[in-house]
Formats: sequence, structure tokens, C-alpha cells
Amino acid sequence: MNDSMMDLILSSENMHRAWKQVKSNGGSPGADGMTIEEFPDFLKSRWNRIKRALLLGYYVPSPVLRVEIPKKSGGKRLLGIPSILDRVIQQAIAQVLNPLFDPDFSDSSFGFRPERSAHGAVRQVNSYVKSGYKYVVDLDLEKFFDTVNHDILMHRVSGKVRDKSVLKLIGRYLRAGIQLENGEIAPTEMGTPQGGPLSPLLSNILLDRLDKYLEGRNVQFARYADDVIILTKRKCDADKLMREITVFLEKRLKLVVNQTKTKVAKIMECSFLGFTFKGKKIRWTDSSFEDFRYKLKHLTRRSWGVSMEYRIGKLNEYIRGWINYYGISQFYRP
Repeated sequence: MNDSMMDLILSSENMHRAWKQVKSNGGSPGADGMTIEEFPDFLKSRWNRIKRALLLGYYVPSPVLRVEIPKKSGGKRLLGIPSILDRVIQQAIAQVLNPLFDPDFSDSSFGFRPERSAHGAVRQVNSYVKSGYKYVVDLDLEKFFDTVNHDILMHRVSGKVRDKSVLKLIGRYLRAGIQLENGEIAPTEMGTPQGGPLSPLLSNILLDRLDKYLEGRNVQFARYADDVIILTKRKCDADKLMREITVFLEKRLKLVVNQTKTKVAKIMECSFLGFTFKGKKIRWTDSSFEDFRYKLKHLTRRSWGVSMEYRIGKLNEYIRGWINYYGISQFYRP
């Protein structure tokens, strides 16, 4: 299968499925300025040339467009936007690689996997709390998606991917660079492809090393992407684990553990994926509820010059989404 992996990736069926997924996700144009609506006509006229470049190994991805989004709390959040074409190609790669890697991933890994969700991770943590696990190592990986070591990641990928043209293409996505708002291109010597469909899979491939390390030590944990919580029954065990896991992550995976935010604490003092665990019950965090109230005020502000019908539609959409996510909470208040 691996010998013809690039052919599988570029097959009409796989590419069509990738395009449908990218189209349904929507999103803004990347560095080349092309929109979702313009893409089909572009692909019709250029696909044969692009496919040939991919098969012969000389396709070069576009840099990822970096934009700054203002935060409610002040400051700015950096967002990466690949071109539509690169989103489709990355999605096509992910669709072929996922069935290779996913079956071997940990049962305690919940992020960006089929039939798994944040709710599953939260419920697993709550089941440990009910079984007497009172202490946690609240692990914080500093700027994880920006600090992934390319050599270590590609070594992990090459364990199952033998097609050199696919490995070369993934490597090029890792090093595609970032186009800043002033038009300059900054190199990407570390990190996963920002904002791309391939990034979640690559992060799971790398952090599966951490999962296996924890499983080998019979440690109870849950991970959603780079959000990891580790549970113990005794504080001394949590203290020891925090020291050992920090060494493992920094020495073996070359990741940066945020020493200020990583801590040992009682489970009731910590949050995970927007929830807390108090009295063996799942509850939304105060900050999650404050964000909800802030967004409602934003959507109902008088200065927003839209029709009442549009406003109500947006309100309903947001409230439904919030309830769908936080509805598993066993904590309600007016």
C-alpha cells in the first residue's frame, strides 16, 4: 500500500472527498488571495500540471498567511491560513494517513479522531475522579504547535509511511514558511503546518509517544490535542510524575513545558476543556460562562447594524452550539 501512497492521495475519489471537506469548512483566502468560490475553476485549468508536480516531487506549497485576531482580554491571537489548494492537498494526505495511524493511538487520546470528542475526554476524567483520583498533573505545553521538532516528527511519520514522495511533501509543508501581514516570508524551522488539516494528525502522531510513555507506567490520563491532564490518588505520586514527564517531554520530544503553568493540584482546583470536576460532578468553568455572557452581549448590542432576523439567527446558532458543548455539565444556575 505504501509504495503507491501518493497515487492514493491524488486519486479522483480521495481528492473529491478532500475538496468537499475543505469547502464545508469554509474559511478565508490564504496568501494567494484565492477564495473558496474561485477554486473550482482554478483547479479545472491547473490540476493536471499540479498533479504532475506532486507526482514528480517538485510541488512547493505556498507560505501560510498569518493574521492577528484581537482577544477579548486584550492582546492578539495569531492565526495561520493556508491557501485553498494546500488545504485540499493536506486534507487528501490526512485522509490516507489517518487509517494507518489512528488504530494504534491510545484510547486516552480524544482530539481530532473518528468517533472521539472532548466530551469523551471529560467523561473519562470524571470516571477517574469517581474512582478516587484526587490529584492531577495539569500539564501545559508552551506554544506546542509552533515548537514541534521536525526531525523527531518525521522520524515518527516515516515509521509507517514508506513512500518517499509523500514524506518529502509533508516535509515541505512543515517548512513552507509564514507570510506576515507586511508581506515578508518568515521561515518555519519548527512547528506543524498552521491552520492546515494535516496539523491535528501530525500532532497526534508526535504526542502518541507521550501517551505510550504514560500507558507503560499505568498512569490514568486524558489528552485532547496538546491539552493533557494526568490523575493520581496521592500527591507524592503526582509530584514524582510531573518531574519525570517534564524530563521525558523536553529530552525525548524536544518540547517546551511551561514551568509556570504546569502544576500539581487537587482535581477540584483545575479545569479541563472548559469544565471542572467538583463533588464528582462535571461543571462548566466560571470563565466559560463569562465568555457566554460576553458573546450574548456582543450579539445583542444595539450598534450592530443588521436585521432582527439575522441577529436572531446568529443568536440561536451560538446558543445551540454552547448548549451542545456545555450541556453535559451537571451544574446549572440562572
